Amino acid sequence: MNNIYKVFKFQIHDFWKAVLIFYFIIILITSALTVTVSVNAEKISFGGLEMATVIFLFIAGLNCFKSNFKFMLANNVSRKGFYIGNLIALVTVSAFMALADAILNVILDNVLVSNVPYESVVMQLYGNDSFFAGFLWCFALNTLAVCFGWFVTMLYYRCSSIMKIVVSFLPVLALTLFLYIDEISGGLAGRAVVDFLNKSMGFAYNNNVYIGALSIIIGSVVIALICFLPLRNAIAKD
Repeated sequence: MNNIYKVFKFQIHDFWKAVLIFYFIIILITSALTVTVSVNAEKISFGGLEMATVIFLFIAGLNCFKSNFKFMLANNVSRKGFYIGNLIALVTVSAFMALADAILNVILDNVLVSNVPYESVVMQLYGNDSFFAGFLWCFALNTLAVCFGWFVTMLYYRCSSIMKIVVSFLPVLALTLFLYIDEISGGLAGRAVVDFLNKSMGFAYNNNVYIGALSIIIGSVVIALICFLPLRNAIAKD
């Protein structure tokens, strides 16, 4: 338990400065946009700042493994302890940033001048302006992004030079194969994917944001569990 807390504390310390800088930049951008539009009396709309958080967390996931893993191994932290402590830290950061985004959405939606309307991603996709729904959906997507980034960096860490090239081309090969199957099936594969996404994301059920959030959370759990596979027998290397 002590090792898990050690990893958690180390990882949070590694994150907090980057998170503060990220929100400082977001606040500067929104403030500058608001002032510029107000002075020029132009009417524009903007929204979806939560996606910047998703990109930030994906990149953070890509950069939270190698040096931290070697440091923890050198301090006699087990791989299991590293995995659990790191996962708790990633989920905590995801929840914090989802809460910060939800609060920022309320501020932008109610404080900005009338000629700068703002809509969150959840409002744009689901037409739902509930604070809790926005937080839950963003938390799910944040967790998915950071866990996926974490998995990708661990996968590359375990691969040889040749396997890294193979892994890099797999998405392209998979997309090419899917497009071929879709073509010979007369678009059946594409329609099946669209139908699955509509149902899993809640769009087929009167734009139910909670179904969408639940589906993303399930995806996050699956990726988080898979993350232990490349970590299980990993060794420290340059």
